[in-house]
Amino acid sequence: MIRSVSLSTIKNILKEDGIKPSPKRGSGTWDEFLKIHVDTLWQVDFFNKMIWTPTGLRQAFVLAFIHVGTRRVFCSRCSFKPDGKWMISQAYAFIEQAREANLRIEHLVRDRDGMYVREFDQVFKDISCRVELTAPQAPNQNAFIERWGKSLKYECLNFFIVFGKQHLDHLVSSYLEFYNEVRPHQSLDNQPLTGAWPEIDEPLSAGEQIVCHERLGGLLRHYERVAA
Repeated sequence: MIRSVSLSTIKNILKEDGIKPSPKRGSGTWDEFLKIHVDTLWQVDFFNKMIWTPTGLRQAFVLAFIHVGTRRVFCSRCSFKPDGKWMISQAYAFIEQAREANLRIEHLVRDRDGMYVREFDQVFKDISCRVELTAPQAPNQNAFIERWGKSLKYECLNFFIVFGKQHLDHLVSSYLEFYNEVRPHQSLDNQPLTGAWPEIDEPLSAGEQIVCHERLGGLLRHYERVAA
């Protein structure tokens, strides 16, 4: 009889049953998988927003893909009805966008949401991309796109009452442009995704100006020196 349980107790029981204790269980860890495939690995997820329409409040959905290596994000236009036909069309549209950006697609991680129809997965299998499902109730395995969704909501969508699909598409596309092109990222030493800011050690000279670029009425901003 086991009267008290500790980490060592669990470790010994696992070893007796031929199971390697976590995190070194099996042929590799999840972290190792991410590092090995980072240049060709994508994650996908749905995001939703309640918006006002002529018939009242309705829930609109957006499908977003993130490239784990570069953190580049691609989004669909919103839909009230993300059915199988819509899902397939978004899969093809994403593949075309990724190819235009010269980003390879070999692994796609998604959760087990029922909105992912079999035909959606097949579109990616047809281009030799493996669709990897996360474990049940394990959002940490889709952490990159989950975190982007929180940024979208807390830095943009939560500040607006949205009227119609076009309004939501405008908000998402504006934030997406800001995120992909000029937003500083902590994981990149506060540099943007599309390239580093120029390193300037000299202080501002007399008469030199800093210009502020605004999006969405000043909610999203970035600053730069006026070119000489």
